[in-house]
Parts: sequence; C-alpha cells; structure tokens
Amino acid sequence: MPRTKATVQPYPPGTRWTITSRYGHTQTAELTLYPEPNGSSITDDYLPEEMNATDLWRMWVDQYANRAHERWPELYRPGEVTILWTVTQPTFNGIFEGVPHTRELPQDPEMLKFFGPYKPENFLTHYKTPVRVDTGEPLNWLRLPVLDRGWNTAAADKDGFIQEVTGWKPSPLQPTMDVVQLGRAAGLYVPEMRT
Repeated sequence: MPRTKATVQPYPPGTRWTITSRYGHTQTAELTLYPEPNGSSITDDYLPEEMNATDLWRMWVDQYANRAHERWPELYRPGEVTILWTVTQPTFNGIFEGVPHTRELPQDPEMLKFFGPYKPENFLTHYKTPVRVDTGEPLNWLRLPVLDRGWNTAAADKDGFIQEVTGWKPSPLQPTMDVVQLGRAAGLYVPEMRT
C-alpha cells in the first residue's frame, strides 16, 4: 500500500488573523465559516427537548427541500437547497459578514419590488483580505474551518439538526446541498420531489 503524502488541511483551531477594515481599524481574531442552508432557521421556534433532530429534518425537508427548484427551475434541481455562507468567529462575536467568492443567490423577487436590483455585500466590502498573524500569509477562504453544529441535550444550534441526523456538514463555500442524496444516505425521510 503506498504511503499517503501530507496534504493541505483546514487552518488549525486557534489560528489568528489580522483583520483590517477599509477605514484602517485593525483587530486580531480567529475566523470560521458558518453555513446556513435555506430554511434551517426553522429551529428558532423550538428547543431540543421540544422537537428532536429527526422530526425537525422531516418538517424542514417538507417545507424547503424543493423551494429553490420551484422558484428557479432553470438554476436548481429538485431537492437542491441553497446555502448562505458567513464568516464569523467561533463564538459568533464581533464579525459576521457574507463570505466572498461564493455563488450569488438569485435575487429575491419581493426585494426587487421594493429596492430594484442590488449588489450583495460581503466581508471584502468592509475589510481587506485577512493576514495570518504567525506567517503573514493571506487568508485562503477554502481552508477556514466550517463550524460544527448540533441539536441535542448539549447543543441547540440553528440548523444543528441537519448535522445531528446526517453526520454531514458542507465543504467550504459549497453553494447547495442535495437533500435527496443526504437523506437517503443517512436513512432519513425524503419525500418525492416534484420536477
């Protein structure tokens, strides 16, 4: 069996970054990626002792699994759910901005009615590219760690039910998740998807 070679990995926990705003203010912080699949805020109305992760999955899949396809059938397949990416700190303190270099979500027709076409802002709208404190290298967005989320007696994280029941979390900047694939692979409920 051939030996495996060392590969580039996510930045280790505790990696610190020098972050400079466009106005010159500088701070040092640890950064992480926070993925939020569309509709996963369904957890806002519950606690783990009121609704378990499997039941939340079923409710969420019924309400959101086909929503992107129904609104934009030319862009999304049945069962494809969009993921909104945010860069933040592991504690959610201070920094909370959209991640650059992600696929832009289609513009919401309701927002267009009120504001017209708009250009979404992201981290680089307000800050320069962060620089690693110990090496001086610029941030590689694909190497930031993705936050772990849970929905159990020890954790009640928004969208935590998805990782809790599937054991899965998205790769950095992954634009969508395939609910059908994930649900079937994890042995979970998946409804018939309308095309």
